[in-house]
Amino acid sequence: MESISPAAPDAPKDKSGRWDRVLAALARHKSISVGEVARQLGISESTVRRDFAEMERAQLARRTHGGIVAIDVAYSLATTPRDRDETGAARERVAAAGAALVGPRQIVGFNGGRTTTSTARRTVSRTDLDAHDGKPALTVVCAALNIATEAVLRPSVRTVVLGGVAEPYSFELTGPLATATMRDLWLDTMFVGMIGLDIQAGLTCSSDAEASVTRTMIGHSRRVVGLATADKVGVRALAAICPLATLTDLVIAGEVPDSLRAHLQEEQVRLHEV
Repeated sequence: MESISPAAPDAPKDKSGRWDRVLAALARHKSISVGEVARQLGISESTVRRDFAEMERAQLARRTHGGIVAIDVAYSLATTPRDRDETGAARERVAAAGAALVGPRQIVGFNGGRTTTSTARRTVSRTDLDAHDGKPALTVVCAALNIATEAVLRPSVRTVVLGGVAEPYSFELTGPLATATMRDLWLDTMFVGMIGLDIQAGLTCSSDAEASVTRTMIGHSRRVVGLATADKVGVRALAAICPLATLTDLVIAGEVPDSLRAHLQEEQVRLHEV
C-alpha cells in the first residue's frame, strides 16, 4: 500500500488532523491499513482502531479486517484536497469552531471553498446531532457539488442541492437556476468562505457568478458566519460577496489586526478567534 503523505515528522497528533490525513489517503488509495496509519502518523494501533471505529459510525468509511476502505466512488470528490499549503492547520481550526456553532435540526447553508468544505465535513459528521422521530438531524443546503457529496453520505442529514451550472475548479453551482432555487429556501445559519476579507471591500471572491448565489443565500439566513484564516485579511478579489457588517459572526485563525477588530466591534459582529 502507498504511504500516507507526508510522513511522520510533521504528522498531526490531534484527532481532527489525523482524520483529515486518513480521509485524504482514502480518497487516493481507496483502502489503508491500521499498521500503515500507525507508522506514518507515529501513533499507536489502538488509537488508529478507535479512529477507524468512529469514522465508520460517522459513515465516512467502512472497516475491514486490519484496515478501512472508502465507501463510495464519489468520495474522492468530497475528500481530496486540491492543494496542500501552510494554512491547512489554521483552516481546520476554523472548520472545527464553525461546526461547533451548529445546533440540532438546523438548516445550514455553505458556499464553496476549502474552508467551507472542511466545515461541512465536520458538521455532518457530528454524532451528537442524531436524527429523532424520523426527522433529519440537519438540513444542509449546498451551493457546491463536493459539499453535497459530504452531506448525502449521511442518512441522518437531509441534503438540498441548488441547481445551476457547476464551476470546474470550485465545484460551485451558479447562474439563474441556482439563484431562483435559493429564493424559495430559508436558512438558520449560512457559512461563508472567501478569498479576501477587507474592511472597505468586505468579503470577496474571484467569480461574480459565485458571489451572486452566495449573496442570495446570505439574504435568506438568520445567522451569517464568515470563515477565514489570517492570510485572507487585507486581500481584495474581483467580486464582492458582502460587507463585513452583514456578518453576525466571524471565525478566524491567526492574528487579527487591531483595525479589523475595532471595525467588527463597531458593527457588532461576534469575533471567534481560534
